[in-house]
Amino acid sequence: MQRRLTVDVVGCGEIAQIMHLPHLLELSDVCGIRAICERDPEVLKGVAERFGVNSTFTDYREMLATAPADVLVVLTSGDHAAIIRDALDAGMHVFVEKPLCYSAEDARDIARRAEEAGRTVMVGYSRLFDSAFEDLKAALDRESGPVYLRAEAALPMDYYYRAHHDVVRPLDFTPPDRAPEWGGSWDHLFEEVLNNLVIHEIYCLRVLTGIARPEILTASDILDRRGIEATWRGGDRHVSMGVMTLDTVAGGYVEEFRAVTGTQTHVLEYPSIYLKSWPAKLTRSRLEGGSLVSSETLGSFVDPFKAELDHFFDVLTKGVPCVSGAADAVDDVETLNRLFAAAKAAGERTGHP
Repeated sequence: MQRRLTVDVVGCGEIAQIMHLPHLLELSDVCGIRAICERDPEVLKGVAERFGVNSTFTDYREMLATAPADVLVVLTSGDHAAIIRDALDAGMHVFVEKPLCYSAEDARDIARRAEEAGRTVMVGYSRLFDSAFEDLKAALDRESGPVYLRAEAALPMDYYYRAHHDVVRPLDFTPPDRAPEWGGSWDHLFEEVLNNLVIHEIYCLRVLTGIARPEILTASDILDRRGIEATWRGGDRHVSMGVMTLDTVAGGYVEEFRAVTGTQTHVLEYPSIYLKSWPAKLTRSRLEGGSLVSSETLGSFVDPFKAELDHFFDVLTKGVPCVSGAADAVDDVETLNRLFAAAKAAGERTGHP
C-alpha cells in the first residue's frame, strides 16, 4: 500500500482558502498537509485553525529547511521562479498556480531542472479540466479543414464574485470600491493582464490549436493597457484574442472561446471561477436539412480546481502523463513575452508613453 504524500503550502490567500486547501483535505486518502506558509500572521493563524494545520511559517525558506514535504503547493501571486527552484533543490514535486514564472529563460531552466531531478512541476491550468473544454478539443481534433478560433474575455473587478465566500482576511482589509491603479502602465499589462488573466486564454488556445509557438501577426493594448487584442496563426488554424479588464462590475463576467469550422460553430462559455460548481457550457450550431440546429452541453459539476489536483496526485502516484507540466508552460511563458513585446512596440509607434 502506497504511503500518503506530505504537502507543504505556500500562500494562504483567498484562492487558496476557497479552492485548494478544501480540495487538499478531500484528498486525505493520498496526501496530508504538513505545513503552511503565509506572510500575514493573522491570516496564517486563522487558516491554520480552520484547516487543522499545526506547523506554520511566515517564510517559505524556513519551511523548506525543516524536513520538507514530498510536495510543495505554490499559491502565491506573481513570479514563482525562485520558490520553484528552491523546492526542486529540496527534492520536492511542485504544483504551482499560474503562471509558472515571468521570464522564458526561467521557464526553460525550471523545466530542465525538473527533468534532471525526476520531479514533477505542474502548473494550475484549471480551464483544461472542465469536461466541456475536453468536448470542444475533441471536436476540433476531428476537423481536417481550416479553423478560426476567437477567445474573448471581459473581466470585471472580481471581488463581488468572491465576497460571499467565508475566508480569513487581513485585519486591515476593507472591501474595494474599484480596482486600484487599474491600467495605465506597461507593468500592469505584463503582470496583471497578461500573466494573471490572459494566461488562461493562451494555454487554452495552445491546447485547442496545437500551436505551441504561434506566428504573431498583430498585438496591441486596449484602453490604456487595460487589455490586449492579438491575432496569430499556425498552419490552417487562425486565432484572434481580445481580453479586457474592467475596474467595476459593469457588464458582468464574460469568457468564451468561439471555434468556426466549415460545417459548425462551437461556443464554449466559462463562468467566473468563484461561482463554484457552476459548469461551463458548450453550444454547437450547424445546418441540418436546410435548418439551423443548435445544441448545448454542460460541463462537469466537479470543480476544475479539484479535478486538476486529482490529476496532479495521479501523476505522482499512478504515473499518468501530466497535461500541464513545466515543459508545456515554457511555450506559454514565451508566447506571453512575445505578445507583450509586440504590443509595447505597437504602443511606442503610436505614441504611448
